[in-house]
Amino acid sequence: MPPEEGREAQEQSVNQASAPDAEPVAGFAGQQEPAGEHALPTEHGFPNEPLLVLQPTQPRPGLGLRRVRAFTWLLLALLALTAVLGSQLRPEPRLAHVAGTPPAIEAPTGALLTAYENTRDATVRIEARCIANPRAVLGIGTGFFVTEDGILLTAHHVVSAASEGSCRAKLVAVTTDRLEFDVHVIGFDAYMDLAALQADVTTLVPYIPLATRLPSPGTGVVAIGNSRNDFMGARSGRVTRLGVRAGRADFADDTIELTNSLAPGDSGGPVVNARGEAVGVVSYISFNPSAMSSQGFVPPFLQGLAINRDFAGYAIPLTRTSELVEGVLAGGKRDVPVIGFSWAQGLDYDPRTSPHYLGARPGPIVSEVAPGGPAAKAGLRSLSQESVVAADGTVSVTPVADVIVAVDGTPTPTFADLLAVVRGKNIGDVVTLTVQRGNATFRVELTLGARTSVFAGN
Repeated sequence: MPPEEGREAQEQSVNQASAPDAEPVAGFAGQQEPAGEHALPTEHGFPNEPLLVLQPTQPRPGLGLRRVRAFTWLLLALLALTAVLGSQLRPEPRLAHVAGTPPAIEAPTGALLTAYENTRDATVRIEARCIANPRAVLGIGTGFFVTEDGILLTAHHVVSAASEGSCRAKLVAVTTDRLEFDVHVIGFDAYMDLAALQADVTTLVPYIPLATRLPSPGTGVVAIGNSRNDFMGARSGRVTRLGVRAGRADFADDTIELTNSLAPGDSGGPVVNARGEAVGVVSYISFNPSAMSSQGFVPPFLQGLAINRDFAGYAIPLTRTSELVEGVLAGGKRDVPVIGFSWAQGLDYDPRTSPHYLGARPGPIVSEVAPGGPAAKAGLRSLSQESVVAADGTVSVTPVADVIVAVDGTPTPTFADLLAVVRGKNIGDVVTLTVQRGNATFRVELTLGARTSVFAGN
C-alpha cells in the first residue's frame, strides 16, 4: 500500500538485506495513479503498500527535501491510498510513472495452459469502491476462491488500503462471468501480506485447491492477474528461489521468487502449478533481485536459461497444512504497530540539502496525522505551510513540520529507518519519539496502535 507508517508508505523498515546503493520505497499497488505528490501509505503498507513501479520521486516543490534514491522493489499495493495528501479521486485508475518495465508476458503452454484454463474461473478481480460513489474505483487487485462456499485468499495490502482512502470504501469481487459479490475480511496477517475474505455468494463457486507441498526451484508456474487491462490474464514463468528475505519490514519474508512478468493489478492473485494447485499469492516485485537474500539458491539447470536478472516477482507460499493459511482462514488477525500518521515519498528531511531549516537532524516528516490515533493524542501535527512577509514586502511560503528524528533513542534519518524500529515493537508498547518542530526539539511518549483500527475510516 499504504504511506502511513500506514503500503502506500507506511512505517516501514529497512532490513540488512537491502541493496547498499539503493533506498527501497514501497510503490502503489494498483491500477491507479498515486495520490497527490505520489503519496505512499504511511505506517502500513502498503506496503505494503502491491505492482506499480514508480519513478524515484523528486522532492515536493518548495520543500527541497532529501531525494529518494532509485528504489529496488515495489509493493503490489494495488489499492493505493487516495487521501494521504487529500487528492481528488480519479474516476479511471491508471498506471502512472513507470520507472522499470516488467519483461514481456510469457504465455503458458502444455500442462500450465491447462492449469490456467481450469483455475481462471476461480479467480476474481477485487475492486475497492467508494460507498458514496460506487462508480469511483479506488484501485484493483486479484484474489481467488479456496472453498466452494466463497472464501477467498488475496494479499493483505490489497484489502487494507480500502479502509485507508479518502472515502469509505467497500470491497467487491468480480468473477470471470462478470458477477459481482460484496466481500469482507475474515482474517489476515499483515506481516506476511495474506488475507482471507468471505464473498456473499448464494451458490457454490469454483475454487483452487492449495498445494500439498512447495514447488522446487525450476518448477514452471502460472500467475493469474488483472494488470495491463488483462482481465484474469495468465503470466507464465518459473520458480527461482525459496525462502527469500525482502530486506524491509513492510515486505513479507520467506517468499517464493518468480520469473513471471507481474505488474500492478496482479497483487493477490494465485500462483498455480501444473496440477492446478495454488502454491502462492502474488505480493510484490523487485527490479534488483540480487539485493534479496535467500535460504535457497538458483540451481545449475536454471543458470543457462534466459532469465531476466533485473526483475523478479515474489509470492507468499501456500500449502494445505501451512500454519499461516490455517490461521487467516480461522479468523486470525495479526496486525502491525503504528504511530498513526501518513507519510509521502520525498518527505524525508535532510538538513544538508533542504533549503528550509526544520532542525539539525534528519528524519521523516509527518505528513498527515490520523485523527484520534496515537500521534494525534501525543500532540503531533500534520504538515502545513505558512506565509512569511519579508521586509521588502515579498511573501514566501515555508513548511511547518514535525520531523521524527529518533524512536526510543534510535536515530530515524529516513521513513524506512522509522519503520524498521516501529515494526520491531508490539502493538501496545509505549515508545518515546524525539521530534523537531521549528527551532525546538522535544520528546513525547505514545502507545503504538494497531494499523487497522488507527486508520479505519480515515
